[in-house]
This record gives sequence, structure tokens and C-alpha cells, in this order.
Amino acid sequence: MMVTEAELQTILQPLTIGYAWGADTIGDLWRMGAPTPHDNTRRIVFPNKLAEWLEDVLERQGRPLDESARVYNNLRKVSG
Repeated sequence: MMVTEAELQTILQPLTIGYAWGADTIGDLWRMGAPTPHDNTRRIVFPNKLAEWLEDVLERQGRPLDESARVYNNLRKVSG
């Protein structure tokens, strides 16, 4: 999925309440992605990296891992 860093922050930030590492690494997750060929403000977020990040954050928050499917869906909608 192709998103700006701001879009990724908007979607993922609410999951990190009370977990500073999660909040601090959203930008890292975005920067690990591949730049898109025609838009330098968007990057391709790698699904496996996103899944690893979501698993860590959701487990630490005591949330079920199936919430990651909802988050992934939201990102997919934004990336169009």
C-alpha cells in the first residue's frame, strides 16, 4: 500500500496510546518502505513489516491480533 507518512501516523497512532516505542517507530516503518516512482511523499509500506509492527503493538496493548485486519483495511483504503 502507498501512503504518506502523515496518513500512516493518522491510522496507526491511536493504537500506540501508552506505548512510546510503538508511536516512535511509525516513522521508521514508513521510511523502511520503498519510494513510489512518481510521488516522493508516498512510500510503499511492506506488508510483512507492518504485520510485525502490528503484532508487537497489539500484543503490548492487550488487544486481539484480529484488530490488525481492520487497521490493514484502513490503510488499503487510504492508499487507493
